[in-house]
Amino acid sequence: MSDDLCFASLSALAAQIAARRVSAVEVTRAVLARIERVGGALNCYITVNAEQALAQARALDALHAAGTSLGPLHGVPIALKDNIQTAGLRTTVGSEIYADWVPDADATVAARLRSAGAILIGKNNLYEFAFGAPHPRYGPVHNPWDTARSCAGSSSGSGSAVAAGLAYGALGTDTGGSVRLPAAYCGVVGLKPTYGRVSRAGVVPVSYNLDHVGPLTRGVRDAALVLAAIAGPDPADRTTSAAPLADYTAGLERGVRGLRLGVARRQADERMDRAVEEAAEQASRVLERAGAQLHAVDLPSYQHARAIMWGVSAVEGAEWHREHLRTRAADYHPVVRTNFEVGDFVPAVEYVHMQRVRQVMIDQMSALLREVDAILMPTTATPAHPIGAATVSVAGEAEPVLAALTRYTPLANVTGQPAVAVPCGFTDTGLPLSFQLLGRPFDEATVLRVARAYERETAWAARRPPL
Repeated sequence: MSDDLCFASLSALAAQIAARRVSAVEVTRAVLARIERVGGALNCYITVNAEQALAQARALDALHAAGTSLGPLHGVPIALKDNIQTAGLRTTVGSEIYADWVPDADATVAARLRSAGAILIGKNNLYEFAFGAPHPRYGPVHNPWDTARSCAGSSSGSGSAVAAGLAYGALGTDTGGSVRLPAAYCGVVGLKPTYGRVSRAGVVPVSYNLDHVGPLTRGVRDAALVLAAIAGPDPADRTTSAAPLADYTAGLERGVRGLRLGVARRQADERMDRAVEEAAEQASRVLERAGAQLHAVDLPSYQHARAIMWGVSAVEGAEWHREHLRTRAADYHPVVRTNFEVGDFVPAVEYVHMQRVRQVMIDQMSALLREVDAILMPTTATPAHPIGAATVSVAGEAEPVLAALTRYTPLANVTGQPAVAVPCGFTDTGLPLSFQLLGRPFDEATVLRVARAYERETAWAARRPPL
């Protein structure tokens, strides 16, 4: 029974708590018990916030008994990637340098989750400084569908925890795909909102121009509920937008009849696993049968988007890490240190050129999205690769893991558009497959609506990993 409770959707659980069929304390104890049983096999948490979470659950139950609800997340345990500051709870950033850091204040998104009634159940494992590899101090996160496989992306712990029933949702960060990639590898929903839709204040940065914060959940409605709780302008983050907020759940069930859906054409230098290709094709057909009008579209070069993502993030990351690289370089994982040190050698004229090309891509995508309402494309080129693999076979050819992994996701970071990764099947060996939907800036409501229409026509979201 406790495992069934742990695998309830966030929205269904919130309704049960609101109806007093289950208490926040019962839910929190169930999740903590499951973390105790299977969390070690996945290594998806750096810190489990058991004592504070139970205290918060008791306080929320007392409020509920008094007739007060803090909102749609009241009593729901949610995890945070460990580069998001939490008051009184250590925030390691997956590094040796911040191993014992206990912030005095919450990041804005953490504070907003608390205000909405969410229980912060713990801090998820991640790539060191969210950029390239896990530090040996914390180790890699294991995939609940096959523990020998990677969870991809720096928000790996968040994806693993949600897929395995160790949190009802989690926040991750996405600079080149690190919300959507773990979502794809772990078979959950991962939403990267529009740049400026969600505050990054109190989140340890990689790239000022490319970083986003977004939810990973087991269902589309759950992602909409979390987005509603964390979205909106913030004086502490000058990049946040005052663009009006939508009711992200209001139109979820409207379906896709009459919507124009762009389907990305293959690019000349593009390779993908056959299972990925077939799953994305089938997803487009499901949406066509549901009433969407399909239109083949040509997207800007994935290779150029990837080069801009790595170049801009290296330069901006090197600036933020300048002091640590000078005084504590030996404390970094060599791969992570190299990724940042590269930024010191990028000429300013090249950085400006990358920003110019980036603007061209933004203009190209804006023009496309005047013709279609959303764009469908793969999330990853392959299913989950083995932990520690340096290369992966893509359509019969060996390719560096990072090159294959970041083929499709950087484009939405470069342009700042909203993008959501959606589970769309499994390989013959039981590994999750995913497609993503890109939309117009600040139109998360439409990409979520399309994602929900697909989810409603399929049963992938109901499957549990065999852990």
